[in-house]
Amino acid sequence: MHATTTKANGIVPALTSIRFLAALTVVLSHYRELELLDTPAAFFSFVDGGRSAVSLFFVLSGFILTYTYRDELATQSPHNFYVARVARIYPNVLFALAIASIAMAWLLVTHNDAMLLKWYALKSSINLAIVVSFVCQLLLMTAWFPFASINQPWNGPASSVSCEAFFYALFPLILTRFVKMRASTLALTLLAVWIAQGLMMVLFALALPLQRSHFLAGTLPLCRIAEFTLGIGAALAFQGLRTRGVSMHGRGIALVLASVVALIVLALWQPSNPVFYVQSPFFAALILGLALLERPVLGLLNQRWLVRLGEASYALFLIHVPIANVAWLAGFRMSNGWIPLAFTLLFSVVVFRYFEEPMRRRIRARFRSKTLAPASVIAEPAPADPSVTVGPGMKPG
Repeated sequence: MHATTTKANGIVPALTSIRFLAALTVVLSHYRELELLDTPAAFFSFVDGGRSAVSLFFVLSGFILTYTYRDELATQSPHNFYVARVARIYPNVLFALAIASIAMAWLLVTHNDAMLLKWYALKSSINLAIVVSFVCQLLLMTAWFPFASINQPWNGPASSVSCEAFFYALFPLILTRFVKMRASTLALTLLAVWIAQGLMMVLFALALPLQRSHFLAGTLPLCRIAEFTLGIGAALAFQGLRTRGVSMHGRGIALVLASVVALIVLALWQPSNPVFYVQSPFFAALILGLALLERPVLGLLNQRWLVRLGEASYALFLIHVPIANVAWLAGFRMSNGWIPLAFTLLFSVVVFRYFEEPMRRRIRARFRSKTLAPASVIAEPAPADPSVTVGPGMKPG
């Protein structure tokens, strides 16, 4: 096996590798819910059903976008930024939706009401719900309709893209405000946004049934933007520390170790429900620590094969449930569920290399403003899946 120490525009490969590990956590959680893997209950609880991985995705998204686009957005129109975002996320959304249509069509043709209910929470006005859900999928709006009958049909994980689309829309404005703040003011602002997110979750918990409040906390974009802003703050801190001209390797190691310990303790202790809320600041610290490393410390995260899987993590994230549904209909169960899992992992790399990247280049070339300097391109985090809390048999309504 070969390791790489090459940084993409100064970012260590480990930040790409952890994307795959986070995506794999979500996949294993969903495969357990879809009865394709007998994933241990202790693991499912430890990762909060995959929701902790989602939080990591959102924080990492804010970090990478800030690092990549801060200089460009300071002097140029956000036009190319938005073109790049569409090119990044939309082709795979459509590709995964095409795969999802196979299972949906089969269930409708065979009138399998039991599976329509179990997978998609469809029990009344089925045709209307399917059409509305499809339109919301196309418009990247499913997260704004936190009802399983709208959120889950076709491709449930795609609801995370709704959150990302909301973050992308606000990102130029948020970044412009943040870069003008003093470090102390920015820290207080991030703390205030994080506390506001927690208060919103508490309000939902007090006013709504438990299952509904958890669904809103994990799905509604307004409940997740604090994680994205923490990533922005971590990136601004990284850029500020790097300008000091002294080695930050030791500080990076300390941050990584401290944040990993804290994340493990919180995952075992689970002082809040959902636990990802209290974990999110430590995800920001972990990402900042990894970015500050000047040479590999955790050799595994620098393995080329893991970095490649990290690059394909967005494809993996969006296609794993549609493929799992088709596999289940084809007769795969826990005894042989590792076969569709292995296929999905390999297929995600194929999709990344031969579909996602070519489509991304074509869209950027077609719609980018020619008068603006090209933006730097580095590996970006896959949009996350706030719908992971709702799987087969979990229907908040």
